[in-house]
Amino acid sequence: MNYVNEKKCNCCNMTGRYDYLELNSDGKCKFCNSFVKKDIKKLEQLIKDVNLEEGEKLGVTVSGGKDSIYMWSKLVELFGKDKIVAFTFYRPILTHKLAVENLKNANQLLESELVIVKEDDAFKRFYNNLSILLKKPDPAMVRVLLCSGCRYGITERLYLEGKKMGINKFISGASYMELAPFKEELLEAKSEKGDINEGFENGLKLYPELDFDDNLFVIRRDQKYKYKNNDTLGNNLHDIRKKYQLFDFDDYSEYIPDQIERTVKQQLGWQCSERSWHFDCLVEEFKDVFYFGILGYTELDFKYASMVRYGLMSLEESEEKIKKSNYEIQHSFSKMKNLFCELGMEELLDDLKNFYITSKYLVWEN
Repeated sequence: MNYVNEKKCNCCNMTGRYDYLELNSDGKCKFCNSFVKKDIKKLEQLIKDVNLEEGEKLGVTVSGGKDSIYMWSKLVELFGKDKIVAFTFYRPILTHKLAVENLKNANQLLESELVIVKEDDAFKRFYNNLSILLKKPDPAMVRVLLCSGCRYGITERLYLEGKKMGINKFISGASYMELAPFKEELLEAKSEKGDINEGFENGLKLYPELDFDDNLFVIRRDQKYKYKNNDTLGNNLHDIRKKYQLFDFDDYSEYIPDQIERTVKQQLGWQCSERSWHFDCLVEEFKDVFYFGILGYTELDFKYASMVRYGLMSLEESEEKIKKSNYEIQHSFSKMKNLFCELGMEELLDDLKNFYITSKYLVWEN
């Protein structure tokens, strides 16, 4: 791929391949033009805001990645190990083995309770949806199909488990650096009036093959219960039967990824694969290939651009990292082929090969 004279934001390096970039006359993107540094409260304020009463516990949603493990450890420091219960959503085959090890290690070292919520049907649904997506790739539907079951799993499903234990307050470690609005914008574009829910339903209509078992029910449930969802008001999720109070850890703690990674490695023996960001779920590898293969960028472009705005990374460093990441994905056929075989999906290799061959961003190398 030729990066010479490629259109991009002068301030954060956001790529011009992003259709909604909207550079102004000074070469600044819409995100840089509207950027206001997030106001971070102190962790002492979190204690006041959570306001745990006598005998009450706080639920923390964890994945095995460095951010959630770090959050878990800090919450144990703040509230005490007996006040914190960690909840994780486990999808056999799709959850990375190292992520599970990280959670179990933290569980032992922090002496804080860990509840593992398992979904046995996840891989079967993923396999079927992947096979459908490979035949008719659509960037707006990548997360909708490949993450089916998970978004509900890491929110409402975990809250319900906590409810059984009398837990009504939960905290998430999802970072403000991870926002990638293009996924929502792609769905909005499928609606003439820019309505994301209508766009979502229009996207489903393109795939009649999705109507198997409870697949459509699960996909629609995900759209409803995604974090910060349409039923969320004032950071509280309500209905007649239940009430949850949700908190974001990044409202109270600065996000400094290098420091976080050093801390969890040294204190909790944290491990990761070659990719340290979002490595805990194997589906991320597939999403990267689809997004890059169709759009020419991934969620990582948005994270690095955000880190530049926050002064956590220089323009030069972000450019080098994006080039390296793009090159690896561009030439990833052999790696993905091996992953398909490891997961027992050899019969989908012809469709994978065709996706690489027809993509203007990927390279097929036999």
